[in-house]
Amino acid sequence: MPPRALPPISESPSAGRVGRRGFTLIELLVVISIIVLMLGLLLPAVQKVREAASRMRCANNLKQCALGLHNYHDARHRFPGATETSATRYTSLFVALLPHIDQEPLYKQWDFTTPLTNSSGRAGVVIPSYICPSQPAANNPVTVGIGDYALSTYGGNGGTLPFPPSLSPCDGVFFASGPAAKLKVNQTGVSLEDITDGASNTILLGERIVGDQALDSWIASPITPAPDPPLQGTSAYDVWAPPPNINATGGLIGATTTINYRHQSYWSPPVSPGPNIPPPPPPPVQWLGPEGLSTFWWARLSSMGSNHPGGANVALADGSVRFLSADTPLSTLRSLCTRAGHEVVVGDW
Repeated sequence: MPPRALPPISESPSAGRVGRRGFTLIELLVVISIIVLMLGLLLPAVQKVREAASRMRCANNLKQCALGLHNYHDARHRFPGATETSATRYTSLFVALLPHIDQEPLYKQWDFTTPLTNSSGRAGVVIPSYICPSQPAANNPVTVGIGDYALSTYGGNGGTLPFPPSLSPCDGVFFASGPAAKLKVNQTGVSLEDITDGASNTILLGERIVGDQALDSWIASPITPAPDPPLQGTSAYDVWAPPPNINATGGLIGATTTINYRHQSYWSPPVSPGPNIPPPPPPPVQWLGPEGLSTFWWARLSSMGSNHPGGANVALADGSVRFLSADTPLSTLRSLCTRAGHEVVVGDW
């Protein structure tokens, strides 16, 4: 049987070639749009995770400081004063805390009798435990007087009116102590027995936002009488080792105003810190008086706040750490800031 004939070889020019097809411009744009959309969905999630981690580290910082203060209390049967002021000794809450947060070498070098010698060197040391990770600007020391001082984003509970010290009821956990103390001389630190409202219902430490812009741009010139203390950037009052100053009080927070109260810019009028305080008139304004800048200045210095969305971390006197909502009523804050006010803290805080 003769073999079957093979089919003729095609002469088509496309024979033996593999078909290839490229992206069209529309398809490429669609792919790019999908990638951009995915990145848009991913970045907020990454930022949210990063902020959650920062908030947790901040809570750990407050926990460490609270435990350090309890160690101080165990040794001396009281908490330190916000500042200790006399002719021969000056120190602050955060200086006293140093040996209890693994900063013993720095504490041993501290000059308590001539504290200005600590400027730039010892007082300029950035202490990670004193800084919330959500406020990286606090890693840069600020110039105060003759030296550079490192900042703290935390403050001790100074009660319902921490500033000015000469008017404070000293109803919190921290206030000035020693022979030159205000409200009165020779005040001493608070013990746990003095916190009759309960350690779990009283704030020990809280967060604060460092720095606002040029508040002195609001003041009439010349100022009569002059502000006390002289106005600097508010960062100058957020240092953890303040130079001797009757108004320094070691960095305090309190319940003068609600959480996150601040002055945003040079010319945006400050909002009222309380229900019975009207906002100031357009600049320039006077320093004293019901609409004077001093009311808003003192409220700003003692304001709790943070860069965490929705509120701020606080450490209670029992050593636990809580997150307070920015919507926490001022009445609740006042109850949490008094050590012996006999208030009943109600609601979910």
